[in-house]
Parts: sequence; C-alpha cells; structure tokens
Amino acid sequence: MINYTSAAKTINTETKDFTAVDENTLNDLLNSHKWKFNDPGYSNIKDSVALKSWEDQNVYILNRGSGVLSQNRYYKIQFVSKTSNSVTFKYGPINDNNGVENSLTKDSSVNITSFSFDSDDEVSFQPNTGDWDFFLSPYLGWFETLTPGEFAVYTLTGVMINNESGLTVSAIDDENVIYEDIDLAFAQGLAYTNWKGVIGSTWKKIPAIDNPLYEMDADKKYIFKHTDGNYYKLRFTSFYNSVGEQGYPSFEIKKL
Repeated sequence: MINYTSAAKTINTETKDFTAVDENTLNDLLNSHKWKFNDPGYSNIKDSVALKSWEDQNVYILNRGSGVLSQNRYYKIQFVSKTSNSVTFKYGPINDNNGVENSLTKDSSVNITSFSFDSDDEVSFQPNTGDWDFFLSPYLGWFETLTPGEFAVYTLTGVMINNESGLTVSAIDDENVIYEDIDLAFAQGLAYTNWKGVIGSTWKKIPAIDNPLYEMDADKKYIFKHTDGNYYKLRFTSFYNSVGEQGYPSFEIKKL
C-alpha cells in the first residue's frame, strides 16, 4: 500500500532497468491515464491497490502526494525479492541512478508495517491490532460524473474499520429505524460484513450549492459486532468543531 492519506500515486514504467528511469521518464508519463492510487475502502473497485503487480520487478515512479516538497515528491522504487514475511526493495529520488536497497519485515502485532523514504527506515505509528476499532482518514475516491458509467477522482474523508482484528459492521440506511430504539435483540438479527469501507464517507451529505455545509445523514446508523462479543451502535452528529472548521467529526456510540 502507498500512502493514500497524502493522495500518493504510482505508475509502472514497464522497465526493469533502474538507471533508465529519470526525470525524462517522468515527464513522458505525467499525463498518462495509468497512474494509480489506493482506495483503502475499495469503494468502487474491489482490488484498487496501486502496487498490485509489484512482484514483476519493474521500476515504479511514486508521486508521494501532498505535504511533500516538489523537489522531493517523485521517487522510483523497484521490488527486488521477498520472503514469506519480508520484502527487499531499491529506491531513490527520480534522478538517482544508484539508489538504496532496504528491507521491510512484517510485524504481526500491527496491521501495517510502514517505511519512510525520508528516514530510510521503518516508521512505527500504528497501535497493536487488538487495540483499536476504526479510524478516520482522508483518501481519494471515485464519483460518477454526469455521464453514466464514467467516474472521476475526488478527495474525501471517510471511516475504515479494523477488519483485520475480526471486527464486523452492519450499516443501516433506513429512516424508519430509530437510533434510540436499536437494542441488542435488533442488532443480533442483522447481517454483518468485514468490508473495510462499510462505513466510508456517506454518513455525511455532499453540500448543496445553496447550502455549502456538510449535514449528517440521519438515515445512516452503524452497528459494530465486536470481537469481545459485545454490540455497539454508532451515529455521526457533526463534521465541524466549535468554531465551524470541517474535518472534526463527532459521533455518538453506545454499548447494547
């Protein structure tokens, strides 16, 4: 996975020659439609992993996304070898012919083991797999344009569940189901999914032209079936903080 929170993208150069990939290659590919990004919730494409074919040993160009200075934004990376729980790769700035070789070993106590080009080392930021249930993140997603069947990319903020821990969720989209009336018996009769993007971003309504503020979708409620055997209900109440800045979701959650 590449860093979807920064809207990173990558493209396969279709060559295995690390030294052959440079700024000229980048310029030739900048306007290509083959750049790919990660949709962590698989909202529209079930297998939308930008580096899905990394084992081909081709050189990939990585646009590291927002928050990275333009002179450091483009890197190239080539995956050299792998074991059952590790991968060795070569990487460097776009015009670096030599590159650096490094390895990353999976840590079974966390969902994701991460690596930073800036520090040339593993980055530890994730809590242990069993210590959390969901997170909120910016990422790129798809929306259908005015032309049916054609989709475009946009930036959104959504929720991903910790399905790696065994957590499952039932999403309710029904105005006739009253949040206050949801009890344990009701929750036990629902169907549940481990789809990571089951909550996603649709708990807030896209602002209208005459009302440019996000409103919470009162029809949307979510039931968590936890690995500890308990059920929890959740609904979102706001997307703003006390001074009106967006990106500060509030929610109500209750154990059933």
